[in-house]
Amino acid sequence: MKHQEFVNFANYLADIATAISKKYYRVDNQEVAKDDDSPVTIADKEIELKIRQAIQQQFPNHGIIGEEYGNHQEDADFVWIIDPIDGTSSFIVGRPIFGNLIALTHHQKVILGIINQPINQERWLGVEGFGSWFNGQKIQTRNCQKISQAVLSSSSPYFFKAQNKVIFEKICELTKYQKIGGVVYGGDCYAYGCLASGFVDLIIEPELKVYDFASHIPIIENAGGVITDWDGNQLKLQSNTKLIASATPQLHNEVLKFIRNIEF
Repeated sequence: MKHQEFVNFANYLADIATAISKKYYRVDNQEVAKDDDSPVTIADKEIELKIRQAIQQQFPNHGIIGEEYGNHQEDADFVWIIDPIDGTSSFIVGRPIFGNLIALTHHQKVILGIINQPINQERWLGVEGFGSWFNGQKIQTRNCQKISQAVLSSSSPYFFKAQNKVIFEKICELTKYQKIGGVVYGGDCYAYGCLASGFVDLIIEPELKVYDFASHIPIIENAGGVITDWDGNQLKLQSNTKLIASATPQLHNEVLKFIRNIEF
């Protein structure tokens, strides 16, 4: 199958996620927990279920890895990775910076990724070897090459523990806005779209699961950025990982070198 056919199908899956997200977004405007019978839980499960059904109907030989319903044929040549709602807390409180994440792997390499923000009607798409797009327009990361020039984003400072926290705080002290707080927090997947579009330069996370980051890989890399673990290794799809995403290879290398040289 040609890459455009995969792109068309992935966009179809994102359209499914958009419709369901809108149906449950700000329902009753009440705070709920993700593990009860709440709109966010219903939305999570319904999105993933509908996407799984569509994949199994169109590509019965493809595997699926999902947050809500686990793995199916994960050893297949082609595997879809789904996070139905990334940014649960944002969904709960009605902040439109959550997203639906869809990725496709071929022989363990992510070849296509989508970050879909259904409320703002914003969609980032990355396709291995072809580029990255935002709502149909090709995008590129910003030419930021130094930590001192970088706009840094992360999900939450409370996720960093022990030595990871020390490392993160030291990097924060060097970034562009360190005198006024230093970090843009709370973006979840939305921050990665902003990095690919040239508005954020650096993202550091202490631990993410495969469905949290798989879709970001082709979006970041095909926009000119770099995304690896904290040691500079390619992200592995089989395990949780610490993650760094950077706008340029030069910035990425500076961050990795800084981490290696920290003494405890």
